[in-house]
Amino acid sequence: MSISCNLAGIPHPTFRPEPIPISFPPRFSNQMALEAAVEAAADLLDKAVKTVMVGGPKLRVAQAADASGYALAVMPSAKGLVPEHHAHFIGTYWGSVSTAFCSEIVE
Repeated sequence: MSISCNLAGIPHPTFRPEPIPISFPPRFSNQMALEAAVEAAADLLDKAVKTVMVGGPKLRVAQAADASGYALAVMPSAKGLVPEHHAHFIGTYWGSVSTAFCSEIVE
């Protein structure tokens, strides 16, 4: 949401001076479904021949690469999050303008 700086202080009859209470319902997780999904994902990854992890800005990709042992590519938005000397780092994946050989490995 964006509010122009010249509009924020202008009074309006529909504005309320007190905050509007907002409550969000608690999120519930189906533990059995979560465990089944994790197991299915792990089985799929275990069967993969050459697994590559492509990480974005919201993932702790270096920690995940250390834990999994997978090759690691990052999207441009996550480039500064992984040191290029990381043992599993293969480059920045950005389609046809990826780091040399990175797109071939990822795709």
